[in-house]
Amino acid sequence: MAEMDLTMRNDKRKRQGGFTVTEIVVALFLISVGVLSLASVMSSMANRQNYSLALTTMTNLASTTLEQIKSMPYDSVASSTEEYGEIPDNPTFKRVVIVTPDDSDLLKVVEVQMTNQNGQNVSIETVVAR
Repeated sequence: MAEMDLTMRNDKRKRQGGFTVTEIVVALFLISVGVLSLASVMSSMANRQNYSLALTTMTNLASTTLEQIKSMPYDSVASSTEEYGEIPDNPTFKRVVIVTPDDSDLLKVVEVQMTNQNGQNVSIETVVAR
């Protein structure tokens, strides 16, 4: 009779479904590795997005500045610097305009340099004629 009870218990154990503790620990480990990898990728993507946004903003500001300079009278075109906090709606950028006339003073090379506080920079150049 005792032998029959042991056999029945073993049969019940074999028929019971479920996971062992080892299987659960391994599954949790694999899930946590996947979640941590995903978090790392998302963080990297956010940094790249911020970098791209800064470069786009600086390029747009430099282009706008060059368009404004092109519409000015030739003799009014001059070098200038706007420090961080001086550009309206863009306090984290610095703008430097460098104007270099040629020897005959018939042309001026105008370079606009934009820099953000992270050290990224954009430089755009054009020529203005008399």
